[in-house]
Amino acid sequence: MRNPFMKQWLPAAVCALGLGSTTAMAGADTIGLGEGRNGPKTVSTPNTIINSYAQVTAPLVAQATSIQIGACRGDPACFLAGDLVLVYQATGLQPAPASGSQTPIDLSNNAVGQWEFARLASVEADRLTLTEPLIHAYAVNETQVIRVPEYTQVTITGSITAPAWDGATGGFIAFLAKETVNNGGVIDASGLGFRGGQFIPGDPTAKGCSDLDEAAPLGARKGEGIAGASHYSTGSNTGRGNAANGAGGAVCFKSGGGGGGNGGLGGQGGRSDSTDNGGRDVGGRGGAALSYGNRTTSDAFLRHLTFGGGGGAGYGVSQAGAGGAGGGIVFFRASQLSGGGLIDASGRAGGANTTEGGGGGGAGGSIYVRIVRAATCGKIAATGGLGGASDAFRVGPGGGGGGGHVLFQADPGSPCALDTTGSSPGNQKDSSAPPNNDATYGATPGGTTPADELKYGFIIPAPPAVTRVSPYNGSFINNVRPTITGTARANTPVIVYLDGQEVGRVTTDAAGHYTLDLTKDLPEGPHSVVAIAAIDAVQSLNSVPDTFTVDITPPDTNFVTQPGRFTRARDVAFEFGSPEESVTYLCKLDEAADFTPCNPSTTFSNLPDGPHTVQVYAVDRAGNRDDTPAVHEFQITVADLSLLGDGIGGCSASGQDASLIALGLGALVAGLRRRRQSQTH
Repeated sequence: MRNPFMKQWLPAAVCALGLGSTTAMAGADTIGLGEGRNGPKTVSTPNTIINSYAQVTAPLVAQATSIQIGACRGDPACFLAGDLVLVYQATGLQPAPASGSQTPIDLSNNAVGQWEFARLASVEADRLTLTEPLIHAYAVNETQVIRVPEYTQVTITGSITAPAWDGATGGFIAFLAKETVNNGGVIDASGLGFRGGQFIPGDPTAKGCSDLDEAAPLGARKGEGIAGASHYSTGSNTGRGNAANGAGGAVCFKSGGGGGGNGGLGGQGGRSDSTDNGGRDVGGRGGAALSYGNRTTSDAFLRHLTFGGGGGAGYGVSQAGAGGAGGGIVFFRASQLSGGGLIDASGRAGGANTTEGGGGGGAGGSIYVRIVRAATCGKIAATGGLGGASDAFRVGPGGGGGGGHVLFQADPGSPCALDTTGSSPGNQKDSSAPPNNDATYGATPGGTTPADELKYGFIIPAPPAVTRVSPYNGSFINNVRPTITGTARANTPVIVYLDGQEVGRVTTDAAGHYTLDLTKDLPEGPHSVVAIAAIDAVQSLNSVPDTFTVDITPPDTNFVTQPGRFTRARDVAFEFGSPEESVTYLCKLDEAADFTPCNPSTTFSNLPDGPHTVQVYAVDRAGNRDDTPAVHEFQITVADLSLLGDGIGGCSASGQDASLIALGLGALVAGLRRRRQSQTH
């Protein structure tokens, strides 16, 4: 290598890289079941709130290391250094779907519904500083930070709940337990999600309304959904068109509100009053279904959670039913789940009334339960809310709320009933009303999506190993595309990071081995490789780093000491050098068959008289050999001088270079001959 300064700083840089990778990559879910830092928890009273919440008040970019927050809500413990938190964006879909669009919405690559863990390094009144940067970006005012308690075990005979979502925070129950959760009570997030459309007085003289965004007093309020708070502000969000998964409100006169959507499409609201042109099909449209992508090709369903959409309000002059609130979110992991209690994130029923339109039911929310071993429970429910009924003839009842999302994981055979059904619409008094000759009067039920059930225990992956990138950890190599090999749990996906950036994903074989070939050349200099095992959107901690240095530049070679061109010594000493550190040498004397290893200080012994050539290459730590050898030619003249002896004027060559003396004598003889020749002429 031609730059010795570069070679001198490489080892220090390698050490720095190695020390920098000791736990987990930025923001990765390596939490498992938590640390148990909050000890055991017993809940014996109703409506116990265990989480603290704060709105995010400034945009969060990917790799952010601090979060600006608003006021704390919920558990007054709020936030402390060392706490585990969950960052969650509930709403803010951009661009928002057109009003009335019921096309299912795929959130698999969207920030809405996205969540991740973080741990707090320090806490200020309006700012949380993190121990690791976030992976994702999050929108301002539509994201909240939730303190997640880490228990050893949890016993519930009362109920755990959360403050209802208020457009900024709440609606989310989250905890971890290293041991058993014994639920003999209720974990209850029912009706804590997106808000239902609230009643606003209609116009008693209005008839014939039908617009998707019919302004008040001709249209009733829509339910809230992922389209954002601007689609739910007071008095400005009315009409029969749904806003994403938030249901449409009713329109004049006395039609029913639509049901909210989440896993399933919300139901349509019932028809207008039969005195309004015989009853028109203008009830509020149900909220759109939300999906998290294809389960067979994406793990987005393991990384997204959504509130149930709010139901739309019924239309009336003085007392129409309000839309039901959607279900909130329940999130927990544990080693084991026992007890016959209920885990509930269902939507609320739409409001009923005696003479005017009924409100649509709220959609079921989301439940995320992952258990390492066996699980026993009474029921896990994220059902839609019932449509609101009307105790009058041929006045629109509310549509049924769509079912929610459930992710349940435990050992096979775990007896837990999973319910994500959409609910029935409301009824009115005429049991043979059009269009179906029944009491629904055109109102429809909410849709259902199947629960996601992983029929094996929750796996907390152990760190893999990087077994070989170079001959040994910390070594130098001259291969710009080294092969990375290692071991991990059999048939497990492994993510490989080079210098902090992901370079590939592979899956271990049945014996637990993996191999990754790099696709791009590495630059010269120090590098560090770590590997992470990833199973079902949960990652291990980092492997022990494997550090190495790529060096493809040959070293220079020089002679530090060497004999003169002529010498009487038969044992000839050399000292070789190079500007680069830690090189070795290959030497060749005269016509030897090949170069062989030699020491920096080398003596060639008992050499015969005559010419000789020494060639030497420096070889660096990466195996690079100098492009051309350093060469030194010399001649041993011991025998030539002894032939001269003392025969010329008694001279002695003792202590002198024999060849130089011989040359001097030769010049003297030649000069004498020329002088004699000149005297004879």
